[in-house]
Amino acid sequence: MENEKLVTYNDPDALPGVIQKLANVSPLEVTDADLKKINKYTLSPVTSEDVFIFKASIADNEQDDRNFMPFNLKALQDLKKIYPGKTMLKDHNRKADNQIARIYDTELVQDANKMTELNELHTEVSAKIYMIKTESNKDLIAEIKGGIKKEVSTSTVPEKMICSICGTDNMKDYCRHWPGREYTVEDGSAKGTKRRCKMLLHGAKEAYELSFVAVPAQPRAGTHKSIGFTKPVEEKTEQNNQGTEMDQRIVSARIKNAESFFHANK
Repeated sequence: MENEKLVTYNDPDALPGVIQKLANVSPLEVTDADLKKINKYTLSPVTSEDVFIFKASIADNEQDDRNFMPFNLKALQDLKKIYPGKTMLKDHNRKADNQIARIYDTELVQDANKMTELNELHTEVSAKIYMIKTESNKDLIAEIKGGIKKEVSTSTVPEKMICSICGTDNMKDYCRHWPGREYTVEDGSAKGTKRRCKMLLHGAKEAYELSFVAVPAQPRAGTHKSIGFTKPVEEKTEQNNQGTEMDQRIVSARIKNAESFFHANK
């Protein structure tokens, strides 16, 4: 990737709130460097008068994800590489007319003074996005500038989906734990205590698109990952074995949801 870089903020007072208070979307001034990258994706060269560009915080590796499916650092590093060139939509509606912009650059931003629960430096994926100015999108541009449209949502397929309760990679195998539910730990020093299940998204195999949404899953980046689970049809599917047919139904549903790029919990 050209000009690959990792931006690190060593002084939390220099840019207060850069991670936790960073706006999800913010307009930018078009530079020659931006135009050079943008024109890699255009059929005809565009000028600064032709485009509107903005920056979006699309994901981080904090573990307080609202749908209990947080990214780790490996996932963010992969997303940085695979998101340039991807389209931006409205509400993950995969129609051509809903393509409103395109990602032309990404970077990783780290806070050297903050560690996550995984003992990783707090890291965020930031994307630069461009749209061609037209009569039909002038209201959308005004809403972005005015802070009305600012929450964004990723659409990705993870390399691994690791259960925090049993360690199973649910992209390859199956466990009966569901993100957000509490389970009693039966081994180790924490035996007998309850722990809330998370499905850690380790690495990323694909990124489909980015979208404006109303409700984000990650509190800072406003990122609503479209990977998720449906609730079990019956509670008993967690408690005891209901046979091969039920197991296969749950496995199929879980893998389908894991690789889906629609909203899992609309």
